[in-house]
Amino acid sequence: MGEDAAALAALRARLDRRHRAELAAITAELERERGSLSQMLIDQGLASALSRAGVAPALVAGAAALLRPMMAVTGEGTARGLTARLPDGSNRPLTDFITDWAAGDGAAYLAAPDSHGGGGRPDMTGAPRRRRRADLGGPAERARFIREHGRSAYLELDP
Repeated sequence: MGEDAAALAALRARLDRRHRAELAAITAELERERGSLSQMLIDQGLASALSRAGVAPALVAGAAALLRPMMAVTGEGTARGLTARLPDGSNRPLTDFITDWAAGDGAAYLAAPDSHGGGGRPDMTGAPRRRRRADLGGPAERARFIREHGRSAYLELDP
């Protein structure tokens, strides 16, 4: 039994030496892939959370660049989540952090409310163009307009 254990230890040491470089390369590649995956999760999570918080579309990339250093991927496998590392050393879930950030420091990044002024309609791009006498065309069309709307309406039209 002692010879078998010694032979097994020698075989293990020989295989370890033979494949050490290959194992190190695979481990390094795995770490690079994990880093890339974490960066993608952070970038997409930030963009999504910032958009949901109301950050102007043109400012999402800038806000994400500002906040990216604070983000971390936590958990393993399918239980991964994004958290913000706060200056006091604590962690907060990404959505909670972004909501608070948008209400405070990030308020300047928020999109303006979708308003169109007092009584304005979103389909209007400016003041409506008034109808002009010149738009009526020839004498027959002008006569028809006067018959339908009256002479005073015709005279109220812009020249």
